[in-house]
Amino acid sequence: MMSEIRPQAKAFWESLRFPTPVIALVWVGFQLYLYFEPGTDSLISRSGHVCFAIALGFNLWADEIKPAGLRLGLRLLSLLCLAPFVYMALEIERIRSRTPLLDELLPAEIFLAIVMLAALIVISAKLVGRGVVVVTLCFLAYQFAGRLMPGILRHRETDLMSFLENQYLTLEGVFGVPTGISAEVVFYFILFAAVFNAYGGGQMIMDLALAATGRHKGGAAKCAIVSSGLIGSVSGSAVANVMSTGIFTIPLMRKVGYQARFAAAVEAIASTGGQIMPPVMGAGVFIMADMLQIPYSDIVLTALLPALVFFGTLYIVVHLEASRSGLGGLADSEVPRLHAALAERGHMLIPLGWLAALVVSGYGVTDATIQAVALTVVFGTLRKSTRTTPAVVLAALVDTAKRSISVALPCALASVIVSVIAFSGLGPKFTGILIQMANGQFAIMLGLSMIGSVILGAGMPTTSAYVMSAVLIAPALVTLGADPLSVHLYIYYFAILSMITPPVALAAYAAATIAKTEPGATSNTAIFLAFPILLIPFAFFTHSSILYYGLTWSTAFDVLAVIVMIGGASAAVVGWFSARLSSTERALLAVMAAAIAFSPETLVCSVAMLVAAFLLGRNNLKSRLATA
Repeated sequence: MMSEIRPQAKAFWESLRFPTPVIALVWVGFQLYLYFEPGTDSLISRSGHVCFAIALGFNLWADEIKPAGLRLGLRLLSLLCLAPFVYMALEIERIRSRTPLLDELLPAEIFLAIVMLAALIVISAKLVGRGVVVVTLCFLAYQFAGRLMPGILRHRETDLMSFLENQYLTLEGVFGVPTGISAEVVFYFILFAAVFNAYGGGQMIMDLALAATGRHKGGAAKCAIVSSGLIGSVSGSAVANVMSTGIFTIPLMRKVGYQARFAAAVEAIASTGGQIMPPVMGAGVFIMADMLQIPYSDIVLTALLPALVFFGTLYIVVHLEASRSGLGGLADSEVPRLHAALAERGHMLIPLGWLAALVVSGYGVTDATIQAVALTVVFGTLRKSTRTTPAVVLAALVDTAKRSISVALPCALASVIVSVIAFSGLGPKFTGILIQMANGQFAIMLGLSMIGSVILGAGMPTTSAYVMSAVLIAPALVTLGADPLSVHLYIYYFAILSMITPPVALAAYAAATIAKTEPGATSNTAIFLAFPILLIPFAFFTHSSILYYGLTWSTAFDVLAVIVMIGGASAAVVGWFSARLSSTERALLAVMAAAIAFSPETLVCSVAMLVAAFLLGRNNLKSRLATA
């Protein structure tokens, strides 16, 4: 253990020669101050969150640049990006006492608002992706040019000063609800994930997953599914999950015989699914709780069974692929013993279990997270096998800030988009257009919502994709009589799947870099393998009992229907079901699965078709063996 810690500690102390880790530590300290001083004004807490994210982003950019002059310029710009927060903290009393839209903006406020918005857009394009920036710029263009738009898209005129005031000096612009969720909730979950990993929690999960699945048929891929699901449930980030677990699981899958593209696709899908796996899930779920005004614990309990179905589906796919390709498990020497893994790091399950128990019981999620962080430090320090050094813990805090950028910046941009939608009244207008396109038919509306969510999510982080879909698309489904929570989970499901959906699939691209495969082809493979998973959200409406915890006959029927659905769809994708399937058989199974997803009445016929396919496959296999 110490041999692993010393290089990390040395690397951390060497990194202090640069300002990046210093700014990161100051940001973490500021966030901890906010937790212990809950009365801090929201404008101060949210502006500090955004400005520290921007400043740290410019320093990370500077770290990659060789020309000294340009590097110095970026570091100086990062300091300027903290000025909007410093001004807010110093002038908060005057800002709170002014009359919006009546009191004129001071020259300093105009300058700082422009600096903050410009810096936010530039650094987001560099670190988060151009897709979310392009979408944000399109919405900003609509705010200023909407008065020139024809028909229903026209809205009232806006001027630059009122726009800057709304974005900088109120909680309705950059510092809106998504930013508040990032600053007041998500940051602390990222802190827990980093500290948990520093004390060996991530390695414990990998060891347990490998011990539980490694010896089974296709065990390397099954290990990837279990470990990515568990680690993703803590980290809440698909790309970060791929980069942390994929470097281990993808080579492992290649070693036992899976093709490189298949291995990368499986890791990308599993890491994406981590965002719907309780107890943490992704940042968008906290925004969902705020939008629906329901406890976060209700969403966790509701999403649990669909999350298990998600990973169960992927598990079936890799098992069938292993059967089709004749792949076995890992050698005993490569698989840790379960009791040995538990003896070494099993005590690290206590903080994770405590967090899950508090969240499910309805306890405050931020308080639960801080308690889990404290328990991680205590239990991790008690045992020599997980004890670490202060340098490694400080490095984990720096990593917390770096990971938080990928949430803070998209949330800030999402807040800008939401403010434009609210100002222009685009939400109700868009709802009317969708309902008109669907001609009031719920099934058509579901299809349009899926397409819209995937399109809006192209190249977007999950949080931004969900926020836009929730504001623009979800109201149309609710208007047609659907349950709001089911609708938002449906939208969220497709928002996270945008991480593997062409043309811009961030999780698939990350996995492709590890597997050394072509990104576009990897994304295509991922979405093909995810066909059974794409059917699951439709079951939220046709087999709605899977969303509501409790043992009832209705739940049992719906679970059976979904199992048959994903079994048939998985066999159709892989082309194997006790024996190799013909193209006709695969097509029939795919139609059967889709029929169950859209109509509960097709279950009996579908079960009969599935049994027939299984028996036919066995008979074909016996015939081939007899001929051989």
